[in-house]
Amino acid sequence: MSRGVMTMAAPQVTFSRYEDIRDALAHPQLSRRFDTRTYAEGNTGDGTVSTAHGELQRARRRVENTQFRTERLQEYERVLFPALLSEMLDEHAPAGPVDLAAVAPLIAAVLAARRAGFDVDHRNVGQLRQVIAIVDVISNGLGPGLLEMKDPESARLKVRAALEEFERDFVGPAWARRSDAIEAHRRAGTLEAIAHQDVLTTLLVHREDPALELEDDGRIVREVATYLQGGTHTSSQTLLHTLDFLLPRMEADETERRRVVGDRLYVARCIHETLRLRPVTERMKRRAEADVEIGGVAIPADTMVVLDVRTANRSEELFGPDANEFNPDRELGEGVPRWGLSFGFGPHLCPGRSSAAGLPVPSDFQPREDHLYGQVALMVQETARRGVRRDPDRSPTLDDRSERYSFTTFPVIFDASLALA
Repeated sequence: MSRGVMTMAAPQVTFSRYEDIRDALAHPQLSRRFDTRTYAEGNTGDGTVSTAHGELQRARRRVENTQFRTERLQEYERVLFPALLSEMLDEHAPAGPVDLAAVAPLIAAVLAARRAGFDVDHRNVGQLRQVIAIVDVISNGLGPGLLEMKDPESARLKVRAALEEFERDFVGPAWARRSDAIEAHRRAGTLEAIAHQDVLTTLLVHREDPALELEDDGRIVREVATYLQGGTHTSSQTLLHTLDFLLPRMEADETERRRVVGDRLYVARCIHETLRLRPVTERMKRRAEADVEIGGVAIPADTMVVLDVRTANRSEELFGPDANEFNPDRELGEGVPRWGLSFGFGPHLCPGRSSAAGLPVPSDFQPREDHLYGQVALMVQETARRGVRRDPDRSPTLDDRSERYSFTTFPVIFDASLALA
């Protein structure tokens, strides 16, 4: 087997202990560069911050993390998102039956697009659905999952077509507008005013920095697509999974609904507990760039390292004897995140964690005035306030095409008799 090309026949080693997985995620010789040939043939991860390793990955994160500064996230959470959320739920989730799996991505995609750096009209449902369809295709072309498909070449073709559509209809026009704005601000000496307004603008402003390796236009398109995919899929699915836990509790005890609507820090704990029990990626994968050792296990170069996050997140030693149960009020030891390892650890810690799920909950449950709760908390509260309940005639369905625990339908009813002011 040639170095840098991994097949499903490659040797594998699996870890399920929390400490071992954390060590693996932080190890500098374990990367997400699974198969350079696959990425070069259409995988949306090619050359993106998601799969970059070492100096390139650090350089990208250094400039792109400006999108997740506290003041920017506060603007989204306290100003932009509440009004958008209310308007879109008014439009797409009226009283009566609703498939929330179809509505949640519409809402999440608007803010994900804004942060990624292209423009969508939140009132244009056709345009939003086009964006979501693109997200669905490129999601299937990410990472080692492509190697596990029955027909990876067909998947590559679909990814290439989706990226071409994405560039033509969204990134290309946004690129032209932002390039003009950048040039105007450069001439005026005010470039810093817009340099970090979104990912695309940031990349264009810093494009000449050789450390970022942005000479390829396609690489910039794929980078923007990476942020769109992460912001849309993770937020919408986390909403559905959190409600999957909360709806039976709210229906069994009316005080639970009032607690959800009135206590945002409690909702944040519910979201973190949901992510612990149902991580977006249950089995993270890394490739050994060189011979390494994790937890006393010798791992030869080119080995696929499988990290069983789902099992690690249910460690009774860390999360208590009820670790398999949904308990947002559980007490944890110092330094143990409520979401476990679901956002990763080390260099590839999810950059959008604070945007989607907020900051860690203080151990005394007393947040500071500038605490961030995340956009999913607002979505959970607003749907609960509008009287959301389960649909007794229809059950949610899961995507059986993926290893991920992902809802394809989530039927609910917005019941006006349960709505709270």
